[in-house]
Amino acid sequence: MVAAEINGDIKINAVDPGWVSSDMDRPSAPRKPKQAAESILWLATVGSEGPKRGFIKDIKEIDWKQH
Repeated sequence: MVAAEINGDIKINAVDPGWVSSDMDRPSAPRKPKQAAESILWLATVGSEGPKRGFIKDIKEIDWKQH
C-alpha cells in the first residue's frame, strides 16, 4: 500500500530468504546463508531498473499470495 501511495519514488520490496541453515535455526536447513543473502544484496544494488514493490526470492519476483 505504501509503495502504491508514493508512486515509485522509492522502492519497497520484501525478500524471502528461504529456510536457512544457521545457529539460530536448524543446521540441516537446505539453504546456506550466502544463498539467502543473494537476493538481499541484489535488491540493495540493482539500481532504478529494479522492482519497485515486489516480493523477491532467488532474484525473481514471486506472488506473495501463493508463497
